[in-house]
Amino acid sequence: MRMVWLMLCAVCLGSLDKPAFAQLPEPEFDPAPVSISGATTGSLRTVTSLDLLNIRQVYGVSISPDGTSVAFVVGQADYRSNSYQSALFVADAVSRKAPKCLGSAGTPHWDAINQWIPESPQWSGDSSSLTYRMRMRATEPWQVWGWDRKADRLSQLTHVPGDVLSYRRDDAGRKLILKVRRPADPSAAEQIEMLGIHYDDRFLPWQGVPVILARLSEQARITETWVHDFDTGADRRATAEEEGALEPPLADLQQLFDALRPASSDGCRVERLQLSPDGHTVAFLCFVEDSHQTGIFSWNLFLADLRTRSVRQVTSDVYIVTDYWWSSDGSSLYYVANQGDGRSDTVYATDVTTPDMKQVFKGSAFLRHFSVDRAGEHIACTRETNLVPAQIAIIDTQRNELRTLIDLNPEFADLLLSPAERIAGTNEYGEEWFGQVIKPVGYQPGRKYPLVVTTYRSGDYFLLGASGNENPIQLYAAEGFVVLSFDMGRLRNRRPRDFADRLLDWKSPTESISEAIGMLAKSGLIDPGRVGIAGFSHGAEIVEYAISHTSRFHAAVLSGPAARDPYFYYMGGATWQETFESWGLGGWPEGAAKSNWKELAASLNADRIQTPLLVNAADSEYIASLSLYTSLQQLNKPVDMFVYANELHIKNQPRHRYEIYERNLDWFRFWLKGEEQASPGKATEYKHWRELREESARSSTAH
Repeated sequence: MRMVWLMLCAVCLGSLDKPAFAQLPEPEFDPAPVSISGATTGSLRTVTSLDLLNIRQVYGVSISPDGTSVAFVVGQADYRSNSYQSALFVADAVSRKAPKCLGSAGTPHWDAINQWIPESPQWSGDSSSLTYRMRMRATEPWQVWGWDRKADRLSQLTHVPGDVLSYRRDDAGRKLILKVRRPADPSAAEQIEMLGIHYDDRFLPWQGVPVILARLSEQARITETWVHDFDTGADRRATAEEEGALEPPLADLQQLFDALRPASSDGCRVERLQLSPDGHTVAFLCFVEDSHQTGIFSWNLFLADLRTRSVRQVTSDVYIVTDYWWSSDGSSLYYVANQGDGRSDTVYATDVTTPDMKQVFKGSAFLRHFSVDRAGEHIACTRETNLVPAQIAIIDTQRNELRTLIDLNPEFADLLLSPAERIAGTNEYGEEWFGQVIKPVGYQPGRKYPLVVTTYRSGDYFLLGASGNENPIQLYAAEGFVVLSFDMGRLRNRRPRDFADRLLDWKSPTESISEAIGMLAKSGLIDPGRVGIAGFSHGAEIVEYAISHTSRFHAAVLSGPAARDPYFYYMGGATWQETFESWGLGGWPEGAAKSNWKELAASLNADRIQTPLLVNAADSEYIASLSLYTSLQQLNKPVDMFVYANELHIKNQPRHRYEIYERNLDWFRFWLKGEEQASPGKATEYKHWRELREESARSSTAH
């Protein structure tokens, strides 16, 4: 997905989300390259679900060492074909000429939970050519493709046996050094099937045996180092010396760090390694995973010199370093530090040999996808605001100026979008929160509007669909809702095995949202009797807790699964059971832990839930939502669930994304405004919801 900061918080930060999946069949791919020739019409109109679905998004940016050209990867979804397109472009960094399209950039780079993750092209040292890792069909292996200024299109360079997982350019040696995973051995899965699979902590039982088989087969693949020779075009196995030049082993770096790290970073885990272009230094984050002191998590940035085997701490007073990247010669490391406030507007740099740090740029837009030229004078990146999707931009470090190079979505100038106003507070537990308030299109002062709260991340970037990209914020505003795009603030380091403290992961954001609703109600902007809430993943957990422990909400949508339920204890497998134990939640739900489960699990409090609930579930996860769904159904509470086939944690099929946008809007429109859209295709859905409402009313009267 495009909101990388949101998904960094959702996926990389550890215990809040622990999905692990094998790859399902991928969405369709259209090899025709993305076109960015759209233009404005000059007449304004309201935004639609298709407008949001069809946004062109950036999946990699790289400026040439000489600073004259910017290469970037663009991806776009298409509803009609239920497919994705991509393209790789090269733009002149100085002029405003239309960028040159080098053709399709191949299939999306899906990660383990079905996010399209970015990967930047790599320029040659003389700025005459570039390379990119891609494939044109899901059935083909990942290979490195290339382009030079004499060619019109990308062409395949490597033909190694298996998938190229990563690579480094060695321009001096005129070669690429490749990390390659050999093709899967079909006999491996057959052997596992024949002998049976030992049930252990590799299992995530709710996903089923086929997923387990696929994962074990993938784990059995062998990784090798190969070399591609630019002059001959040949591929060969790497020498021992070349293997060491690809990347330092994580285990070796962790051992070095454990021996040399500062005392203040005790308990850190090494993450997100980036080897310098000269191969001498590694930049990495240190994440404090566990601590006996309650406080705020932090991810400090470190440098390890592989020649002197020394470690230096770069940051110590930030919440997280969201981005860091090397100068082309490896002498400087650039980074963006974030305080957990949803902003990404200041760039810093540190010299590798000295502890000196300097501010390189400070602005007001949200910046991502950075790349710096050899002289350090220009940084290519993307810029976006709450109203403007990501654009290709250039930072002039000498003048502290930011200018847009390419507008990827010029059609958005024709859309009526609502600006956002930031609100913030500190709840009764002393934990900060913030959010963006979006008023309805055509807002009339003095009128009280229904409110939709989206969770659990927000920021200064384009407000597309909140966490998980399932709640179309601007579409809600266009349909007469106030929207609070809520952010729960910095993650807290809860005390191990202290359930009361751990419970604040859900209780605290619920209190913060209630505080925000109170502020908006007091201002006269919203009707507190018409408030909805929506959440994905950890946001779904917050939704479940909020509707089962408060009466604030009159409609809810969740997608996840939340999986904080006794039922899931039995289905989650050993890894989740150990996690629950570390929280102090306890073990067997019918034993000593029973009261803790009762305090947390929404299904055990279903009799208290008065909020109509819609569940959007991936077919790989829906079983974890059945406990709450069945409990509400048995109690004649209004609940509905839709299951989307061939989806993982992130639902990435374009038609599914569109349907979820529309269905969520319809759900809030129905329950908060009493409205139904006049569409024959939705008649059956509305009929069912009316029946839910009537049955719920009869049940309430009977009691």
